[in-house]
Amino acid sequence: MIADGPNAVGVERVPVEAGLERLDGEAAADRANAIWDCYRAIFPGFADVAAWRTEMFDRHRRRERLRVIVATIAEEVVGFSWGYVGRRGQYWSDLAYAALPRPIADEWIGGHFEFVELGVLPAQRRHGLGRRLHDALLADVHGRCVLSTADDDADPAVLLYRSVGWRRLGVLSPGTQVMALERS
Repeated sequence: MIADGPNAVGVERVPVEAGLERLDGEAAADRANAIWDCYRAIFPGFADVAAWRTEMFDRHRRRERLRVIVATIAEEVVGFSWGYVGRRGQYWSDLAYAALPRPIADEWIGGHFEFVELGVLPAQRRHGLGRRLHDALLADVHGRCVLSTADDDADPAVLLYRSVGWRRLGVLSPGTQVMALERS
């Protein structure tokens, strides 16, 4: 139950528990429009679903060992995370490899699990859903994990990542850092 509306002044919002579902590339293609609706509410920047699919999502869903986690409430996607094995020769891996000091880049970039996206609709934030999406995405992932995120210690995503053991490797670009996590 979510307390809302004009009579909800001073009433605390009670979150609805979201269900999580793991998708492979084909299942992700089938759910792309629903994921897009959530994605665009969190990360504006793509003109439309066709551009998002062509420039990012369809390219990512063909990557090695892709996994997509969607969080749903009443069949609406309210959050997502996805990642895959990153290799040198791919755009982000090459960008990170060039930006990091050589010994760090040699150790961490190439054959790593690339934690690509994590997003939760604003109305569902601050109730642990981001952490659940994070943990579900990395379930059964072993070895080196790498991501890029804001270079701001107060950013909620950075706080989440640090709380579960991610550490800074270096700067990708102004305002963006590369973080890493070793999973056994």
